[in-house]
Amino acid sequence: MRADIKKTFYRRSLRLNLAVIVCFLLAYNGSLMAQDAESPSHTLDPVVVTASRTPEHLSKIGKSVSVITREDIEVLPVNSVADLLETISGVDVRQRGMHGVQADVSIRGSSFEQTLILVDGVNVNNAQTGHHNLDLPVNLEDIERIEVVKGPAARVYGHNAMAGVINIITREADHSTVGGYAKYGDYDYYDVGAHGAVTTGDMSNRASASRRSSTGHIGKESTDFDINTFFYKGTINRENQKITVSLGYSDKDFGAYRFYSDTFPNQREQTETLLAYASAHLKMADLEVMPRVFWRRHDDDFKIEIEDEWYRNEHQTDAYGVQLGSRFTSELGTTAVSGEITFEDLESSNLGDHNRRRSGIFLEHRLCPLEELVLGIGASAVHYSHWGWELWPGAEFSAELSDGLNWFASIERSFRIPTYTELYYDTPANQGNPYLKPERAWAYETGIRWRDKGVSADFSLFRRDENDLIDWSRASKQDPWKARNIAENTTQGLEIGFELYPDAFWGKRFVSSLNMAYTYLDSDWNSGELESKYVLDHLHHQLVGSIILDWFGTLTQAVNVRYEERMFGDSHVIVDTRLAYKSHRYEVFLDVTNLFDEQYVESGFSPMPGRWIVAGVKLHMDF
Repeated sequence: MRADIKKTFYRRSLRLNLAVIVCFLLAYNGSLMAQDAESPSHTLDPVVVTASRTPEHLSKIGKSVSVITREDIEVLPVNSVADLLETISGVDVRQRGMHGVQADVSIRGSSFEQTLILVDGVNVNNAQTGHHNLDLPVNLEDIERIEVVKGPAARVYGHNAMAGVINIITREADHSTVGGYAKYGDYDYYDVGAHGAVTTGDMSNRASASRRSSTGHIGKESTDFDINTFFYKGTINRENQKITVSLGYSDKDFGAYRFYSDTFPNQREQTETLLAYASAHLKMADLEVMPRVFWRRHDDDFKIEIEDEWYRNEHQTDAYGVQLGSRFTSELGTTAVSGEITFEDLESSNLGDHNRRRSGIFLEHRLCPLEELVLGIGASAVHYSHWGWELWPGAEFSAELSDGLNWFASIERSFRIPTYTELYYDTPANQGNPYLKPERAWAYETGIRWRDKGVSADFSLFRRDENDLIDWSRASKQDPWKARNIAENTTQGLEIGFELYPDAFWGKRFVSSLNMAYTYLDSDWNSGELESKYVLDHLHHQLVGSIILDWFGTLTQAVNVRYEERMFGDSHVIVDTRLAYKSHRYEVFLDVTNLFDEQYVESGFSPMPGRWIVAGVKLHMDF
């Protein structure tokens, strides 16, 4: 047994070391092969809209932020939002099924309930359970970029932005186009989609639709899936006003073998998600006004086989509301004031029928007392129909130490309210608790950020002190899991990241880009003698990296490497790659995920698939 463990450890270490060495050797050889040419520009200091209510360049933000660009989405070997998020250091994505079937996401050792998911700034977290937060009615073709704020943002977004925020920003059509794609691969997998855009004057319309399906990597009706997605976005963009309307829909039908229980492995689930929102951006001199209305409906039909009988839970969750934001500039800086009213309704065969309301006001002010210094302070005051008023302040700063080198720091109080599942779920194995209190935390961070032509580096230290942490726990194995407010938990760690674009120095290149990032996490928690189900089930070490290679100009290859080790010692190394030939109007590509056929489980009890090969073609035409 011990010999098998050592053999597995050495095999994983060898794969990780080999992948890292290959990345650096390719980067070095590419530099030697490069020829002089005009250096293209790389956006290493993008404008970020998620970290505060005032858009700001990344270098002037007092928090750790990562951005996945449209160029990344086009070239990386990914098939879903979950795949994209796995390329970000500090983000823990735990998939139960591939290709967007189901996944939980957390940031810096948090629970998956403590991360806020947004689509164009609209809160899409599910009030029933955080397991559905990534049920997104958005295709990859619809995404312009994803901004990830690693750290609390309660003063900007209120509840559930306790450990971080993921904002999926969708594309807007700037010209008329039509396109589509088709993929086919192992396990009878296929994915087909089409998109089109029409622009006339100051109006634009963009729509996409897709369907992906597989018989599953374990067995028929065990991990099979069918997923359909549709998304539309229309925009009127005039000189001082912009109006946007969006509508998204998705339905998933999938085998959930061992997703949530190992004792009763046969499970099946079907979900439907509808997201509709409309917003405006009106400019009047130094004043900007931004109203928004939204509605999200989520239907969940879950079945589990217990002793040859199928038990069924049906849930319908509605979240709808209105938000009004404003922003104005004066000699004292930029001030943002916003307000919201949101309602969350649940109809459930297991949880019962419930509703709650929240309303709040958000205030933020950013000023530059010196040219090299940016300060941001703010607070949110939110009223909950079940818990009353809560106040959540925060502050941050960014100081330019030298050209391209910035020091940043932040302190913020944050919180999370319980989901309906945590409050009311009732089975022989799991019991909710209607007397749960919201989770609360203070978070601190400081770090250095360096940006120069074609190269960037980041280093940060962070700490999160949590109280009334909610977890499923039990006194003994004979007892059911019960949702409780655990006394306290402290999570601390560090992140180091590096990004290089060799062509900015040497012109034509063999290596387009190279990046690597490492995250270390440690937790010190106290829940007495109770056994915890989720609290310490997070990453301890994480190393992610990617390299983009240009073989013959039109032939490119992307390689993603991910090493993850959890607090309890489980670890794995995953390598994914895409080889693509690109022409003006089409692209042919080959994806290989889990290249070395690693055997591992990310979440629950269902094993992830081994090596999975998919081939595809993309077509597009501009007008």
